[in-house]
Amino acid sequence: HLIGVRYETSADQLRYALAEIRTMLYSHPKVERDGARIRFVGFGGSSLDLEIFAYVKATEMPDFLGIQEDLLLRIMDIIAQAGTGIAFPSQTTYLAKDTPLDSQKTEEAVTQVRQWRDRGELPFPDFRPDQVGPPRNPIEYPPPGSSLRSGPGDLEDK
Repeated sequence: HLIGVRYETSADQLRYALAEIRTMLYSHPKVERDGARIRFVGFGGSSLDLEIFAYVKATEMPDFLGIQEDLLLRIMDIIAQAGTGIAFPSQTTYLAKDTPLDSQKTEEAVTQVRQWRDRGELPFPDFRPDQVGPPRNPIEYPPPGSSLRSGPGDLEDK
């Protein structure tokens, strides 16, 4: 299933919903734990898209539909507990003036791209093999605070 939550949902509200739905899937007696998952998979036209997959322990269609209904209602409850809601296709007309783009950051980005182009180093459609090396600013993954990290401030795989 693909379920969309409202764009007003903060990253931490989404983390909460993902963690609670994952916990529910893992503890539901009619869901096969192996393979059960929920992931934030994209930015849809009207929603933040969550993909949910689980094997349901049922051999008869009426049983399957009842379990599926139970899971979907529980997911709705968890999304509500996160303080957000299910999205629906919509368009919003704003009558207020948007915050203008940061002209300094815009100029810095345009200048950087111009310099790449002038030096023949524009990294499109891809980087040259010699440009792909150790990252200048490595991304911490899993992120700080993750239960998968080996300890405070330590990466599991260095």
